[in-house]
Amino acid sequence: MNSSYEIITEAACGLSQDSLKKAEILTVPMGFTIGDQNYDQVPEKGKPDFASIYQLLRTASSASAVTFDTSDLIEFLRPALARGKDLLYIGVSDTLGETWHNATRALANLQREFPTRRIEAINSMTLSAGQGILLQQLSKLQQKGASLLEAKEWAESNVPHIHSLFAVQNPDFLIRSFKGNFSNSQNQILQITEGQLLLKEQAKNRLEMVSCLFKDLQNAASLGTIQSVSIVHADCEKDAQVLKQMIQKQNLTDIISISFLEPIFGCQFGPDTLGLFYELE
Repeated sequence: MNSSYEIITEAACGLSQDSLKKAEILTVPMGFTIGDQNYDQVPEKGKPDFASIYQLLRTASSASAVTFDTSDLIEFLRPALARGKDLLYIGVSDTLGETWHNATRALANLQREFPTRRIEAINSMTLSAGQGILLQQLSKLQQKGASLLEAKEWAESNVPHIHSLFAVQNPDFLIRSFKGNFSNSQNQILQITEGQLLLKEQAKNRLEMVSCLFKDLQNAASLGTIQSVSIVHADCEKDAQVLKQMIQKQNLTDIISISFLEPIFGCQFGPDTLGLFYELE
């Protein structure tokens, strides 16, 4: 393993805390609010009960993601630099909130404070499990001895290979959270294109939403090899399982994972959102 640098990312990156610890990836704390209650994305003790959080979100009068301050990130990362480590930061798309902008400002300040250390940043152009796919590969490269610049070059060349789609039932969360002309209609299919969240198509009902995600993956499989698939859900696991079964039936890939969409993004996309992330080569 090349231990000369640390891989840094946000806590809401599509990987479990166990996976992040095993990969030795340093995660920046994040949070969210529901009503007047503040929550940590990663609680200090115990496992987060995402199902209960989403139940609260369904009836909450307000909810929002909370990013970190530039000063907080500087304090969080300074110890690694003081130990002589270089930093490779991979963050959520710059068009999906202030996280990337706060991070790059913090990294620029740290670079001035530690001029002999190498500090690099990668815009993942996605979020959640899409970011997680990149992180898993970055960790493998580091384990094999890749240098920081080799890992960064690999990530930047593979960012375009990550496809990110969302089936969103309630548009109210989108309209409050993201810039853009989102429709106020239910059952929207969205995709992240060059880092931007855009409307792809409109579905008639819940089953058609799931089918739209599957058809996108099916079309992609006719153009290249699907390396892996990550399905995330905002408390709608039955739909996630249906999508997984459709993929398995067509043998589109053997690597399929299902997990909760992190509540920090659930506050932005809303309960019952279904997300599909895949790597196409």
